[in-house]
Amino acid sequence: MRAMMIRGYGPAEVFEPGQVEDPRPGPGQALIRVHGSSVNPLDAGIRAGTLKLFVSIEMPAVLGVDLAGEVVALGEGADRYSVGDRVYAYTGVGAGGGYGELAVVDERCLARVPERLDLVEAGSVPGVGATAYEAFTVHAPLGPGMRVFVNGAAGGVGTWAIQVARALGADVVGTCSTSKLELVRGLGAEPLDYTVGDPFSEKGAYDVVLNAVRGAPKGPLRSLLRDGGTLVTVVGSPVDAVTSKVGNLLRKTRLVPFFVSSESTCLEGLSELIAAGSVRPVIERTYPLGELAEAHRRVETGRVAGKVCIDVIQE
Repeated sequence: MRAMMIRGYGPAEVFEPGQVEDPRPGPGQALIRVHGSSVNPLDAGIRAGTLKLFVSIEMPAVLGVDLAGEVVALGEGADRYSVGDRVYAYTGVGAGGGYGELAVVDERCLARVPERLDLVEAGSVPGVGATAYEAFTVHAPLGPGMRVFVNGAAGGVGTWAIQVARALGADVVGTCSTSKLELVRGLGAEPLDYTVGDPFSEKGAYDVVLNAVRGAPKGPLRSLLRDGGTLVTVVGSPVDAVTSKVGNLLRKTRLVPFFVSSESTCLEGLSELIAAGSVRPVIERTYPLGELAEAHRRVETGRVAGKVCIDVIQE
């Protein structure tokens, strides 16, 4: 099969096109003909080697934690889907596979793609969409009338977080740069321009804060919470999971760092909202697979509005 691979860690230029042996599904797995994928900061970090202490991969590697496509074969015992089904998945940290024409995915990671989405744009959804859904239904469940603050509202996770929170009945305020104010407002949030004044000035005003900005100070974010409120961060480190447990015992607010699960439960819940027209993907640009290096460089600027999508079937 055709794929973009890396033979070692490095800048975006380490991607090279090539032919890779077609994968075969094992027990409980499905073989997917990939149509769409995306670039996440996670993908860029794995490629660059900045996560190699936490994420182990074998070289040469086909990266891409998001994928969408059609089932073309099933392994022994795989019975949730049939050949020809439209599916998508977040394959999990270190699993990859989205940057090739074929990928093997555990059935437990797959969900059906809503008819509203084509398979290329669907490839931008799983990781960030399921992250927002998991944050607001598992770690800090939302209900009507609750107030939510999203730090990094115009990015991949942020654009989904606004929509999921609104679909669950919450009111949303979100930070962004001046150029993205209308995007954030159009998704249903009150935008705060972080380049003007202090976006963290409304102390004790929110039930939930979601942080999607790497390096953002937790103290000012936590100060936005009411007593009993929850700060959910999706850009932490494994160390945060340990230190937060101790800190939560000493404060009236909670800090919950998490990495989205590759299990399809939250993606299936998100798919219901997509099918109902309550939420939608926000895609800044779609790149063909051959321009994957350029797509990675764009994501590494940290200024993407929504997601960068990868069209795997376009030459």
